[in-house]
Amino acid sequence: MPRVADHAERRRQVVEATLRVMAARGMEGPTVAEVAAEAGVSVGLVQRYFPTKDEMLLLTFEFLGARLMMRIKTAWEAGGPVRERLRRCLLELLPLDDERIAEIRIYQVFCGRAMGNPALRRVQVALHATARADLAAAIAQAMAEGEVRGERDPGEEAALLWALVDGLAVHGCADPIGLPPAMAERLVERQLDRLFG
Repeated sequence: MPRVADHAERRRQVVEATLRVMAARGMEGPTVAEVAAEAGVSVGLVQRYFPTKDEMLLLTFEFLGARLMMRIKTAWEAGGPVRERLRRCLLELLPLDDERIAEIRIYQVFCGRAMGNPALRRVQVALHATARADLAAAIAQAMAEGEVRGERDPGEEAALLWALVDGLAVHGCADPIGLPPAMAERLVERQLDRLFG
């Protein structure tokens, strides 16, 4: 019986190999040949699924964003008060271990490249919009449940939290001595203390 290729699995295999090559060599590293070698497949197979390097990088960025959102969803679904759920979600976005450091560095490289690439920019904008909307929904829930008191604009509070965590991620990766993980965690806690009172 002939083997039937699982196209989604093949694409995922190539995308994960692209992420590993990028973690080791940066954005300029993932040549089709390097990705094929890392994935353990032929160059022809990679080109079959991704006719251009830009297509390969676009799907890799989308995959990276989806993986990040899934991790945040899992942190949220672990339950508890909204404040604790938010804290867990926000910490998923910080460079607190080797896996997250590598992921954040790759994400930052994609964001830098998105400045001149409309397709990557659309992915970046969509990820940021989703993150802010999810944070705003969580804050609105906390207000409805009485965890957050007083007049607050959930959208503005969400934008502030997103900007804080995004900045902490950038600075934590760039200068882990000047902004060590423990300090980044404290700054998130401080902002949550301000919001939740």
